Amino acid sequence: MRNKRFNIRKSTDKELDVDITSLLDILVILLVFLLKSYNASDLKLEVAKNIELPKSKSMTLGNMAVIVQVSGEKDIWINNKKIGRYLASEGEKIEVLYSALEEEGKKQDNAIKELETTQATQSDKGALATRKANRKRVNIVMDQSLPYEVLRRVMHTSAMAGFPEFKFIVQGNF
Repeated sequence: MRNKRFNIRKSTDKELDVDITSLLDILVILLVFLLKSYNASDLKLEVAKNIELPKSKSMTLGNMAVIVQVSGEKDIWINNKKIGRYLASEGEKIEVLYSALEEEGKKQDNAIKELETTQATQSDKGALATRKANRKRVNIVMDQSLPYEVLRRVMHTSAMAGFPEFKFIVQGNF
C-alpha cells in the first residue's frame, strides 16, 4: 500500500504556462504612480495660512534655503515661524525681518563652521558644499495680491541682512 502511494506518477508531464499579463499590468501602474509622485527638489514647503501663490509655467525646481513668507494681511514668517508684521511706514528696511534674517545667518554660519571642523565623510562634504551654496539664498513666498512695493522692501531687507540671492516660490501650472 505504501509503495502505491509514493510511486504514483503524475499523469501529465507537460510544462505549465503561467500567464503574467495581470502582473505586468500591476507593475506598469506602480511605475506610473511612482514617477508621478517623484519630486527631484529638496525643497519642503508648508505655505503659511492666507497666502495665495501666483501661478507660473516655469519648470525650474527650488532648493532648500531660508524661507520668507508674507501673507495677504502682511504677516511675516521665517521658516514657518511668525516673526511679525510688515508696516508700510517703516521705511526701506523692515526691522523685524532684518533682525530675524541676521540671526538665521549666524545660525547657518555656526552650522557651516561645525561641519568644517568635524571629520567629514564624503556625504558630509556634499552637505557642506550644499549649505555653503545656499548660505546667501532666500526663498520668497508672497501672496499674489500684495503690491510690488512690499516685495521690493522684502528683497532689499534680505540683501542687507546677508541674503542677496532670491528664489521666488510660485504655484506650478503644468
